[in-house]
Amino acid sequence: MMLPLFVAVIYKEYSSVVAFTIACAICFGLGIITTSILGRDVSAETLRYTDSYFIVSFAWIMSSVLAAIPFVIQGSIPNVVDAFFEMCSGFSTTGATILTDVEALPKSMLLWRSETQWLGGMGIIVLMVALVPNLGVKAQNVASAETPGPTVTKLTSRFSDTARSLYIAYVILTVILIVLLLLGGMNMFDAVAHSFSTMATGGFGIYNDSVAHFHSYYITWVITIFMIIAGTNFNLFFTMIFDKIKTALADEELRLYAAILVISTSLISISLLFQVGYKNTFKAVTDAAFQVATMISTTGYATTDFNLWPAFCKMILILVMFTGAMSSSTAGGIKIIRVLSVFKMFKREVRVRLHDNIIDDVKYNGTKISGEVMMYMLSFVITFLITLSIGTMLVSLRSNADLVTDFTAVLSCISNVGPGLAQVGPIENFHFYSDFATFVLALIMIIGRLELSTFLIMFSRHYWNRHIV
Repeated sequence: MMLPLFVAVIYKEYSSVVAFTIACAICFGLGIITTSILGRDVSAETLRYTDSYFIVSFAWIMSSVLAAIPFVIQGSIPNVVDAFFEMCSGFSTTGATILTDVEALPKSMLLWRSETQWLGGMGIIVLMVALVPNLGVKAQNVASAETPGPTVTKLTSRFSDTARSLYIAYVILTVILIVLLLLGGMNMFDAVAHSFSTMATGGFGIYNDSVAHFHSYYITWVITIFMIIAGTNFNLFFTMIFDKIKTALADEELRLYAAILVISTSLISISLLFQVGYKNTFKAVTDAAFQVATMISTTGYATTDFNLWPAFCKMILILVMFTGAMSSSTAGGIKIIRVLSVFKMFKREVRVRLHDNIIDDVKYNGTKISGEVMMYMLSFVITFLITLSIGTMLVSLRSNADLVTDFTAVLSCISNVGPGLAQVGPIENFHFYSDFATFVLALIMIIGRLELSTFLIMFSRHYWNRHIV
């Protein structure tokens, strides 16, 4: 919180200075108290592997609670539930908001919103692991509980070194994006805020009309490209640098990711030209590419109201909301690797039914996928759909909106996208929901960001049985 506090001082936002100072004091005090109480009894040796689920879930919930304090004190978001929702949306990189006029907020508060997304993009715990290397092997157990993807990969012998390398790449890409946006005419504040949200695939804007505010093809395409980059498996960047570019480009998930981007953009462009009546082909391609990139990467920016597009276009956008981008990226959603694996499972079942004696293993990049991993991926997809259904029913209990609004609101939150359709479309927001529905949606955002099982597993009575190792 020191960065937005510094910005508040620069812009003479004295109410924000007070709010962030009090919030910093509360965080520091809680840190001292927690350390004094737990520091004597808890160490890496006393923690079980299953404790990582509680550590990560509790850390993300508490981070959202503490991050909401400045908004409540300053008065930007006086409702505690709304402030909690906003910060869950920030740390989970969802981008959904209850604010009807973001431009009315002080610059320090706008920067804090964007910064929470940047911190949540790579992971709060992964950042801790990167900064505190003496956690040892337990660090990977804890980090794997929050990493967005089926597995967490060690690129170096120590996981702390891996985390540090990933964060260095994250910072470098953020700086490059800031420079490119400055070259496009943005001022420093706008460039930093948008770079934080873009690299985190978060989508918090600082203007009411989001990226459309700049009326610039250059800025639109720069952000489009970096949303696609942020949705790419970060491990592949290291493969390109330290191994071979050809090896990285041969990755099946990357190829499917590229294919979905190209095909979806092409289909929507054609629809915009012939169904909507766009006269400018370049604008049609730009709008289509931006919206596909922002939805598949689960960023949530907007340059146009796609809620007014034909049903064909909206259906494509909903499908890419489901898939999300690549594993080990900052994006949400089911992840393309799971979609690819489930499709290969279905393809295998068809071949086995047609040829009884055939031996047909499911492979990824030429390597056989174990039955255990396949079951995990399949169970994730099923859990995703069940959570989506239950979440929609819970939200609809205290909602006066239509089914499309409630369903896409929950889908948007669990996939960490931001905008949905109908009343939660790209030019709308979530302000009309009751406190109950808002709280449910906030938890769903955290559940989605933590890959479902990390949070949901704590509802099992078996989890609390200390005899289970």
